[in-house]
Amino acid sequence: MKLFNYLLIAMILISSCQDDEVDTVFDNNYGSGMYIVTDMGISFYNYTDSLPQVENQIFKTVNNITINNPKRIKFKGTKVYIVADNYISTANVKTFENKGDINGFSNPVDLDYVSHDRLFVVDKGDSKVKVVDMTSLDITAQIETGDNTQPVFIISKWWRSIVMNGGLVADSLKDSTIVAIDYSDNLIPLVDFMGNIEIGDNPNSAVWNGHIKVLCKGIYDPNNPAGNTESSLYNIEPWGFEVYWDKTLNGIYNARNLIESPSSSRFYFLAEGGVYWMPQDASYTEQIFNIESDVLLRRNEWYAINDSTDALSDMLYVNDAVSANNIIYKYNLATSAFCDTIIVDANVRDINFY
Repeated sequence: MKLFNYLLIAMILISSCQDDEVDTVFDNNYGSGMYIVTDMGISFYNYTDSLPQVENQIFKTVNNITINNPKRIKFKGTKVYIVADNYISTANVKTFENKGDINGFSNPVDLDYVSHDRLFVVDKGDSKVKVVDMTSLDITAQIETGDNTQPVFIISKWWRSIVMNGGLVADSLKDSTIVAIDYSDNLIPLVDFMGNIEIGDNPNSAVWNGHIKVLCKGIYDPNNPAGNTESSLYNIEPWGFEVYWDKTLNGIYNARNLIESPSSSRFYFLAEGGVYWMPQDASYTEQIFNIESDVLLRRNEWYAINDSTDALSDMLYVNDAVSANNIIYKYNLATSAFCDTIIVDANVRDINFY
């Protein structure tokens, strides 16, 4: 009997040790910082540290999993959402432990958070917006953006999402519509297609500051420049979903990545020739600098005027899309000067802060 008891105790101890070996403890190495999506993975820049440095491939390092064709990164609460090849990968923002993948996409390119713990995911490959339950990570509904359209961007506010059908390169494949989808009526979750309107060629980004300002890149085909058309800005009234006014951006081609200043008095965007700004009424445009980029992010940050005085300024973060796409430049709009350079291990595709 004693021998049996000894054997039983030994088996319990061995089982307990095996369970301990299986459990993995993930360190809180991340959180506040700058996250850079590259074509190889996710890089983290701990800019708040006294000696900031870049750590590359953090998702692969933590999970021993490679993200296929990562494109965008966004945050909600303590969770990270990474738009990948034909799925969306989620992780904990403190540890970057993988928290599951969302499948069922053809070519997801953007997402936004809407009411009742849901994601609206723009699936360019399927010409649809797909609704994801953020708890179960399941697709619960989907809505078409139009036959053979190429949706590329979504923006949401109050009760409505606006989706831009952004087109492709060649003139014959252009789009010129935006789509409205209502997601809430008081406390009731919705997925209601409210219609579309035709605006300029190839709308690709927008800001929502009372009215919706939509940037249209026009037709831009580098292999057939004779057919190119200038970019434009459309002012959309969101309640009736109608065009309030529109302006052609004279001399501007291939405009994209529209963002705004904190006061909404200025808009920044990318176009052929570099980075530009324009006032809210789009009455004129001015070049800020001539680095060709395909990623643009603005942040309001402190900088040192002298040893005793700091000031706030808009900082622009851009990549170098031509000669060194693994480099990010930080530009201080108050001093009109570059103030930092961040180098990662692969081509930059998106930048975000947490």
